[in-house]
Amino acid sequence: MTTPTPLNNYQIVSFAPAAGSAEPIDGVSSRYSFVPTLTAVDLLRDAGWVPIHAEQSTVRTVQREGYQRHLIRFSKNGLSFGDERVDLVLFNSHDRGCAFKLIASVWRKICGNGLMVASEFANFSHKHIGFSPDNFIHSAGEIASAAGIIAERVDDMKVIEMTPDERTIYARAAHNLVYDEPEAAPVPSEQLLSERRYDDKGNDLWTTFNVVQENIVRGGLKGTTRGSNGRLRKTTTRPVKALDRNIKLNQALWFLTEKMAELKQAESDISIISN
Repeated sequence: MTTPTPLNNYQIVSFAPAAGSAEPIDGVSSRYSFVPTLTAVDLLRDAGWVPIHAEQSTVRTVQREGYQRHLIRFSKNGLSFGDERVDLVLFNSHDRGCAFKLIASVWRKICGNGLMVASEFANFSHKHIGFSPDNFIHSAGEIASAAGIIAERVDDMKVIEMTPDERTIYARAAHNLVYDEPEAAPVPSEQLLSERRYDDKGNDLWTTFNVVQENIVRGGLKGTTRGSNGRLRKTTTRPVKALDRNIKLNQALWFLTEKMAELKQAESDISIISN
């Protein structure tokens, strides 16, 4: 797998200006302990994690500009397996919105998508108050150590074949995660199973997971919505741009996929016992 191009701190700030903030948003309490994102980046870089991508959320109020949520993706040598790679995602803000979050993510070469792992052993949170560099780096090390377990789970998903009905059930569950009123959604749940490329033609759980995730996160599906006059009009689903919602949906989909894998394994075990 091709090694991603590293970003220096200047490039990170050019993509995500909030990551370069030298102070928190106005109005924080005296107890607030400000830890610059770039300090965390340097700690991770010293530990062998290479920043390769940075972005930030848009804001609705001018006051939050420059302090909003931002995300930086890191890679590390030795964490690739097959067509996938385990990365570390750093999520933070300087508007009192969240603590530092370190999240394991599986980057897929075929589509360039990063799927956030929901398992507890691959997620860590560090508050700005009482921030400990040692504990922070220890958490990053835990993610690196978990790469083998994550790779095994991905390999397990790749050999789990799903029936058409099971794929429909999976898509319906994912659809419910996205839309509060599924019956009024612009696309039916089955449309989330639409493949975007030949390599995604497959009935295994891993492929199904990736197809559904990409359709949800990247949008672009053709559908219809009902206007205020009651008439249907054509529309296209939008990509998920809010970083916190992107992470939550990604992790919810990972959790859903792990539960489906557990159900399929239990079904297999029962079949073996019955025979």
